Parts: sequence; structure tokens; C-alpha cells
Amino acid sequence: MARPLFDLVLQIGLAAITAWLFTRRQRSSHSSMLAFVLGVGGAFVFFDGFRLGVLEESRLRYGRVVPGVVEDLRHSDSTEWRGSRLPSSEVSTYEGICRSLLTLSLDDWIVDYRYPCNGATGLCRKREYVTHDLWTRLQIGQSIDVRQSIDEKGTARLDENPQRGLALVKVTLACVLLVLAGFFSGQFTLLRPQKYVEVDGVVTSVERVQYGDEARWKVRFAYFDAQGNAQDSVDEVNDPSWKAGDDCCAVYSPRTPDLASLRPRLGSERGQTGVRPSFDGGQTTAR
Repeated sequence: MARPLFDLVLQIGLAAITAWLFTRRQRSSHSSMLAFVLGVGGAFVFFDGFRLGVLEESRLRYGRVVPGVVEDLRHSDSTEWRGSRLPSSEVSTYEGICRSLLTLSLDDWIVDYRYPCNGATGLCRKREYVTHDLWTRLQIGQSIDVRQSIDEKGTARLDENPQRGLALVKVTLACVLLVLAGFFSGQFTLLRPQKYVEVDGVVTSVERVQYGDEARWKVRFAYFDAQGNAQDSVDEVNDPSWKAGDDCCAVYSPRTPDLASLRPRLGSERGQTGVRPSFDGGQTTAR
């Protein structure tokens, strides 16, 4: 019951991350494709790690321990295998990367064991990657404890080989992949100056506002953004010479074209006096 539910969540997550990446404008087709691959991969790894974490919690809280027997022991020294060689078709690059991040080593230590289960034959066999310390303490034919969740039928793990660390590594790796996808998709920026767009506009109204002893003027102005959409914004200035019908410039961020700062149009008399916009809340001051 739990696995189908997580598979459904995984599918929803993959669809959501894909839609999110492509609802924003991409800088190039290559960046778009790379962001897509990283995003889908990150979503897959995240839900795989999350599923493993939930399963491990169930094993610890509500699981049971059954006796098992070691059938075979293998280990690798970088690329050389000791003992019977593991078929290449059974080696997962993804799982290998996660284990290497967890153990900080390229070596693998594998235990083959059997244990009683609810299968057709009443006996299940499992191949499991373990730590070097646990591997050195085991021998072929030795009895071992095998832990199962109450919902597990044909899967289990050695009682002395908890998987919480592996689940945490997978979730962390997923976060890294999703952040990289955000950078390549343009969703995230790092130490990049904010870009602004400047377009011509016209003042539509001017209203005096009083803040204690200080008087300011609320200037409403209209303009067309870079996509040709009509916009209307408001800014406050301390220059009383603004009036309806004056030419001006609107300066806005591409992400918020409806929120602009007022600026005198270049070449105008007011534009030569040094009135400049402020981009930290829509305030405009004159110097």
C-alpha cells in the first residue's frame, strides 16, 4: 500500500517540477534541456530518498527481526572484485554514487543472505551493500538478524545496517540537483546584478501627501512595458514641479513590470537636474 502511494507522489512531483521549469522563460534551448534533466533527476532522487526514509522509520518503529544466514561475501577494491564477481547488470550507478557519498569511498562490500519470508517458497534471498566494519565481522554460513517492516513482503535489510544515512544522502543530493536546475532555468540567480527595463511614459496625476512636517508628491504615471502591455504605477517624489501630462521614464524589473519607479526622461530639463529613481521600495529623491 505504501509503495504505490509513493509512486503516485513521485509521478506528481516529476510533473510539477517539469511544469515549473517550463513556465519561466529559458535563456537557451541547451539551458532549458539541462534544467529539465536536472529537475526530473532531482525530483526522482528526492522521492526515492524520502520513500527510503519513511520505510526505514517503519522498520525501526514497527518492524520485526527474523533470523537469516550469510550465503556469500564480496568486496571490491576500486575496480577489482574479491570473491565471486558481481554481474555488471546488477550494479546501479545511481546507488553507487549515493553509497560513495555516504562512505567517502569507491569500494563496495556486499553480503548475500537468505531469510524466512512470506514468499511462495517461504524463503527469500537478498543482496545488500554494507559498511566495511560490518562486512569484516561476517562469515559465510553465519547466522544474522534481518529486519523487516510490517508492510514489507519480499524486501528487508540486515539489522546492523541501518539506511537512514543513505536516505539523507539521497535527499541532500536531490536538493543539489534541484538548485542546479533552478540556476540553469533562470529561476535562481547568484551574485548577479538586478536588471531593469526603462521605457517612456507619461504622468497622469499628481497628488500632494503630508508626512508630519514633510510634504511629498505622489505621482501616477502610465507606460507600455517591453511586451506592449499597458501598465500604471505610482511613485513618491519630493519635487513639486511634476504635473499631469509631463513626459517621464518608467524603470521596472522584468519580473514585476507593473511596479515601476519614476525617472525624468533623458534630455528634458528635469532630467538634467539629477533626479534619480530609488529601487528599494519605489521612493524617488532629487539631488
